[in-house]
Amino acid sequence: MNANIAKSFALRNLFLSVAAILVTSCGTATFSKTGSDAQIESLRNFELAFIDEFAVPGKRFNAAAFDAKVNQGNAKFQQAIADEKFTARRPVLVDLKGQFDADAAHLRSKASRGKVTPGLATEMKKDVNKIYDHALGR
Repeated sequence: MNANIAKSFALRNLFLSVAAILVTSCGTATFSKTGSDAQIESLRNFELAFIDEFAVPGKRFNAAAFDAKVNQGNAKFQQAIADEKFTARRPVLVDLKGQFDADAAHLRSKASRGKVTPGLATEMKKDVNKIYDHALGR
C-alpha cells in the first residue's frame, strides 16, 4: 500500500507541475503581446490624427478627402484584425473598428453641416483615448 501512496503522490505532483507550467505560460503569453499593443497604439494614433484633420471649426468639409481617410482607416482596421495572432484580441479590434465607424459618422454629420465646435475634437479625442486605454488594459 505504501508503494501505491507514493505512486499517487508522484502522479499528483507531476500533474500539478504540468498544470502550473501551462498556467504560467498562458499568463506570459497574455503579457507579451507587444506587437498587438503596438498595433492598437498605431490605430489610436490614426484615429486621433483623423479627428485633428476633420474636427476643425470653420474648415470647409471635403467629402472626397474625408471618404478617402475613412477608407484608409477601414483598411488599417481590417488588416489589424486579420493579422492579430491573439484570438482574444480580435473582438477588441472589432469593437475599436465599430467605435471608429461611429466616430467617423458623427464627425461627418457635424463637419458636413458646419457644426464643428471648438470642444468637439477635444471631447472626441478624450473619448478615443479612454476607449483605447481600456482596450489595452490600462
